Amino acid sequence: MLTWVVVIAWISPIVYLLFVLSGEVAVYLRKKKFFSKSGLRDEELIIYQIPTIGNYETVNKIFDLTKKYNLPKKIEYWVIVENYDQHKEDYDCDRLIVVPEDFCCGTLYKARALEYARKTRLGMVERGELPDNYMVIQGDDDSLPSKPFLMEALRINADVILGNISPRPIGFWNTVLDYERCIGCVFFCNVFTNTSKPVWGHGEGVVFSSKVDRTITYDIIGDHVTASQFLAEDMLYLHRAAAEYPRIYNSKKPVYITPPQGIEDAIKQRRRWTWGHIAILKQNYLPLSNRIRILAADFLGIWIFLAAMLGVPLFHLGLLTVPGYLYPVLVMNLFLWLGLRGYSVWQLMGWKHAIFAVLTSYITVTLNFLVHIIGLLQGEPNKFEVIRKTLE
Repeated sequence: MLTWVVVIAWISPIVYLLFVLSGEVAVYLRKKKFFSKSGLRDEELIIYQIPTIGNYETVNKIFDLTKKYNLPKKIEYWVIVENYDQHKEDYDCDRLIVVPEDFCCGTLYKARALEYARKTRLGMVERGELPDNYMVIQGDDDSLPSKPFLMEALRINADVILGNISPRPIGFWNTVLDYERCIGCVFFCNVFTNTSKPVWGHGEGVVFSSKVDRTITYDIIGDHVTASQFLAEDMLYLHRAAAEYPRIYNSKKPVYITPPQGIEDAIKQRRRWTWGHIAILKQNYLPLSNRIRILAADFLGIWIFLAAMLGVPLFHLGLLTVPGYLYPVLVMNLFLWLGLRGYSVWQLMGWKHAIFAVLTSYITVTLNFLVHIIGLLQGEPNKFEVIRKTLE
């Protein structure tokens, strides 16, 4: 039984190859369909919002770098903070949104802040203080959307636009750990998001129209609500938006993020993701088909661990028997797996990182497996754990 489990895992790169090729086609077709031939989109206002707590230096730097892009449309910069933030006067922004302590809705943490900002915009539209035709660029306080991504977003007539995640090279272990995010985007997001069937969603760099902003909420309403049900707010929001507005485009252009700065931060981050996904899977917030996609993609991470780390060592240690006629196929698929990983990183980080990503594939997969398992074993978080944020 173990033999066939490992053999099936070992040949799984064929499936990933189909995903990658389908993703290339899906990106091309979506861009061709939604690209504005007449010029820029017609929104009257572009809002770039970042939720944060006290990280004013990094937020100001992100805004400053974005302003240097000299984009063809004026952007209004918003910062969303909690009332207890001690640096309200230090943010260099056009509008500071302060979430009142007594603001209540069906969600918590970052999602609560985003929901307050969303309702603030709805009120401003009703009062005539904001045009009803606007676009929102949403980022995190350690992410920077690239100029090519924003330029494409200004020309793509889609209701939701996402970029591919690219880690900044900061240290060996930090960068190696987050090569997996490039691979996840190229393997899954390019094909599934561009067919309006998203798997993962992220808030590091996402653009949405005012139609989406006015109608899609971050609220979670239900019985026995726990803290972990507010830890995957970006994914839940994207799935809800896709159900109502299937005009979604996943760009191949990068959004730069900072990897976790140390193993402790990596575990905190992956623990938050893991339990946020579990909460979504356990509840009926999304249709069954959506939850099956999420579960399958998450499980494939463990499947890859079997393929990468167990198959070859067990075979050469004599602990795994593989029919002789299958061995050449399995070796070919191992190199295919490595090649696909290198291709994914090359798309976003260049050929030098692609080579390095191939050489460190076993380390990358093992690290991600371990931090997810540790986060799972630590149990369900009872709060939103924030990791260190910087652009350096």
